[in-house]
Amino acid sequence: MVKSWRIDDLLPLAEKTYRAIEKTLGISVYHTLPLRRYCLNADDIKRLGRRLRNPRYADVLGPFYGAGESASPMRDEHGSFLIRGAAYLDVPRLLDSLQKQFKCIDEPFVHEQLTSCKGGWNYRGIDAKKVFFCEGAAISQNPWLHHLPIHSIKGETLLLDGPKSLLPRGIYHHQKWILSYGDGRCRMGSTYDETDLSPEPTEKGAQVLMASLRHSIDASFQIVEHKAGLRPTTPDTRPIIGSIPGTENLYVLNGLSSKGASTAPHMCQALIRHVFHEEPLDPEMDCRRFITAVADGQ
Repeated sequence: MVKSWRIDDLLPLAEKTYRAIEKTLGISVYHTLPLRRYCLNADDIKRLGRRLRNPRYADVLGPFYGAGESASPMRDEHGSFLIRGAAYLDVPRLLDSLQKQFKCIDEPFVHEQLTSCKGGWNYRGIDAKKVFFCEGAAISQNPWLHHLPIHSIKGETLLLDGPKSLLPRGIYHHQKWILSYGDGRCRMGSTYDETDLSPEPTEKGAQVLMASLRHSIDASFQIVEHKAGLRPTTPDTRPIIGSIPGTENLYVLNGLSSKGASTAPHMCQALIRHVFHEEPLDPEMDCRRFITAVADGQ
């Protein structure tokens, strides 16, 4: 029950960026929604009380509602509260629209076929002055970056179909988060697994999510879709951006973990300003904080 790293700076820029993309491409992908979080025990209520007394949280926390006061079908034994400024990004539609807008090649990248040439790099006949690696968990296959301490954490989600008028459009956080589209469909997630790093969804993941759903709400839902993904995470939970030491015109942007939608716009802006305007990088994000440690044997 704490603010995410630099969220006060990251979120306004994220919304501004996605709104600009929406206007340019004529799409709708950034959706502001009410978010209600449910307290699960007495300790949650105490923590919320401390946050409500903290001026730093005045812009994001709504009032506390006692048990059963939320007029919601969610299990509500310890009360709930609203979180302001919440939104979800329709990532699949955003990526599909960007691929149509730009010249994209949708296929696995073969690092061995990227070779240096006069003035930059060449990949299968494509010349580029600069190359930016934004590979997520696939960074482990990158010969220039595989030594960075990025580890993957698997997460699974479910698309569910339930009673059409049960959950109004919004985000509900009980044991897990539930994104209700308002028409009976809900997206639910997410699991957290550091042992199974396969990209495929699992029966175990579905069982964990459905058990949480049954504990959170008394209603019948059918699984429509089951997805899995890998979160690229760093030891200090901060992103990694910057130029790759020992190379020319190779750059990295990675380690966004589960906060990609909110952090990516700021990370991209910071990296572009560094590369093209020579602005220094924030040491908290600079990839050299890990590359230096690796070189020193730490």
